[in-house]
Amino acid sequence: MSDFTEELKYHHFSKGEKLEAEALIIAQKILVNSGLDFIPQTYIDFLKHYNGLKKDGAYLFGATVDDELDIVDKNEQMPKPAGTLLLGCNEFDLLVFDYQNNQYQIVDREDLKVLDSYPEKQLEYALAQILNV
Repeated sequence: MSDFTEELKYHHFSKGEKLEAEALIIAQKILVNSGLDFIPQTYIDFLKHYNGLKKDGAYLFGATVDDELDIVDKNEQMPKPAGTLLLGCNEFDLLVFDYQNNQYQIVDREDLKVLDSYPEKQLEYALAQILNV
């Protein structure tokens, strides 16, 4: 993952504010109280480097007050497959975490069909696909 986060520095993404432990705890509580599950640890590890990203219609959500990048707001507002946590999107696809299968998925925004799946430990592949890098 560290190689991937280093590579992102060269793509000129707009970043969310630095991840604060309190903001992460609040986001986790709200998500769980909404009937979702906790943010996967591999994604939290990514948020420690980039607490939300955006560029050219691609977004990764974080524990932030920026409405465009806020993981809680986006999970409340955007349609996603049942049993998943929405982590990001681009013009055509969503990035979600499927709790039942313990994997990251790229899902079509229109019909919510799974296009690609990645084991939890292969987060960087899912991120690269949703960010088009």
